Amino acid sequence: FINLTLKEEQEEYNREGIEWEPIEFFNNKICCDLIESKKNPIGILTLLDDTCNFPKGTDEKFLGKMQEHHSQHDHFKGSTTPNCFVIKHYAGDVEYNTDGFCDKNKDLLYNDLINLCNLSSSSLIPTLFPEAATPEDKRRPTTAGFKIKGSIEALVNALSQCHPHYIRCIKPNDNKKANDFNTSRVMHQVKYLGLLENVRVRRAGYAYRQTYDKFYYRYAICTDETWPAEKYASGGRFKEGST
Repeated sequence: FINLTLKEEQEEYNREGIEWEPIEFFNNKICCDLIESKKNPIGILTLLDDTCNFPKGTDEKFLGKMQEHHSQHDHFKGSTTPNCFVIKHYAGDVEYNTDGFCDKNKDLLYNDLINLCNLSSSSLIPTLFPEAATPEDKRRPTTAGFKIKGSIEALVNALSQCHPHYIRCIKPNDNKKANDFNTSRVMHQVKYLGLLENVRVRRAGYAYRQTYDKFYYRYAICTDETWPAEKYASGGRFKEGST
């Protein structure tokens, strides 16, 4: 959302040579990299996969690795609750408990079981296992974290190839109650969603878009460069009548 509506919008004005005063905004990429980056720094999901690759990998060792790599990170901090850590997301701090992380991340459904399900006479069962491998494939199944990163990457690639429209939802309170409006909670979300900056970009920029061919067809008559007199002398230019 931030990349498409704020970053690329301003970059387009720079490419077009439009006079523009850059508008600063909070970029949530730093938080995304904390979770899914492969290196510099090593993301949390990568650390989780690395821990699960060892037979004696435990939730405690995973937590220790996170504290070792991210103790100085602005969006990561330890917790007073045992076996927990906190990520400072754009919408607020979230505490996670590492109990069961390693077990849930490991995919214990091995290829021979997947291939067995694909032999089912039911047309539904094989569609539930699209990752079916060949009998010669002896690789370990991918982890849940690996699948999540792959799904996110595919989603981002799909969004970058189209022109999506967004509906931003704001949580009015943490009590799930009607007619309960927490001003500070809402303002925190408005700030980190980049809504104020988005409005500023839209007000200062050019919200309307038109394709070149349609624009040319409509307004070519307005200038001598696109509507030369010698080209339209026989039929009349009609330029004077349109101004």
